[in-house]
Amino acid sequence: MVFTSLVVLMVLFSGCKKDDKPNYSELILGTWVNTHVNNEAILTDASYSMEFKSDHTENYAIGFQVDETSKTWQENDHYTYNVVDDLIVIDGVDIFDKAYHMEFKILTLDQSTLKYSIQAFSIDGITIPISNIFTCKRIVDDFSADFTGVWYGKCTSDNTTDTKFHYWEYFSDGSYNYYYLDENNNWIKKSDNEGRYFLYGNLFASNYSNDLISGGTGLAYECWNFNIIGNIMTWSGLRENDIIVTYEMEKVDEAPITR
Repeated sequence: MVFTSLVVLMVLFSGCKKDDKPNYSELILGTWVNTHVNNEAILTDASYSMEFKSDHTENYAIGFQVDETSKTWQENDHYTYNVVDDLIVIDGVDIFDKAYHMEFKILTLDQSTLKYSIQAFSIDGITIPISNIFTCKRIVDDFSADFTGVWYGKCTSDNTTDTKFHYWEYFSDGSYNYYYLDENNNWIKKSDNEGRYFLYGNLFASNYSNDLISGGTGLAYECWNFNIIGNIMTWSGLRENDIIVTYEMEKVDEAPITR
């Protein structure tokens, strides 16, 4: 009887131990946004998003430097992935048709957090050593319905040069309009905006052209963390030199009448 009891306990123990092992193939499914590198908060514009789908395709979104004067936020689903033990193996091509092979070693993966190191990383067959540890949060909330509409507000950061009010008009198809005041206080709808935005939980990326504040040319993008309470929305972005830039705006009924 003692022997039989020991056998039963061993079977039960081994069964529980097997059940306790995380199912990385299931846990990885969904959208993840990078928040930290080497346990330090990243610049908001350096954020990226990874969506792992059940058909083993991956949608990867990040800002790209196109040339000396232009950068743009792009989504790209030309990647496939497989989970092999504690490795996420990804292959695909970026927007410049460069071939990527990546192996991410899972350090932590649960319902809220993915932390990984780089086991292998190559572009067009050229190995690039990366020793960083990346931390991502799982995206579970969809704020698209609250985000769409017309917002009126301005920058609330100290010592900002952007002191005027603005209008932003966001549509459900991902496009948007931007309105600004000219030197005669006339509202202008920016005709060459090239505007498109992307939402990943409370992170949004916004493409635009010709930075009116800095006077730069070409295409550009910005990333912001946002919060919506009622009809008030705030933006916050960690920039270079640990500067946090903030905007506050109110949802209004309609866009301004333009000249």
